[in-house]
Formats: sequence, C-alpha cells, structure tokens
Amino acid sequence: MGYLIGGIACVVYAIIVYLIAIKKPPSVIRLIKKKLGGKLSDNGAVIVAFVFASIALAGGIVLFVLYGIK
Repeated sequence: MGYLIGGIACVVYAIIVYLIAIKKPPSVIRLIKKKLGGKLSDNGAVIVAFVFASIALAGGIVLFVLYGIK
C-alpha cells in the first residue's frame, strides 16, 4: 500500500511542477532562482523545474511498478 501512496504523491507533485513550469509565474520562478543561488536565468529556472518534475514522474512510475509486482 505504501508504494501506491508514494506513486500517487510523486505523480501529483510532477503534475503540479509541470504546470508551474509551463505557466511560469514570476513569483515562483524568483523563488526557484533564489533557492538555487540566484545566478540562474528565468529559462534556466524553468528547465530545472522540468527536470525535477521528470525525476518525480519517473519515481512515481517506478513505485507503481513495484506495487504491481508485489
């Protein structure tokens, strides 16, 4: 059951971050840049958001597969 909940959480997180990366709200982009040292362009912050969302989505898929195997 834990794998299923973790998979759902990862997929929901990935969807939220993808939506943020697509819409590019200035306040969130500023926050991402601030958290990563401030020497990042707006496009760089969007790319970072896409990368983290992709990693979370891959983790969610792995957890779903592990749940299916078990």
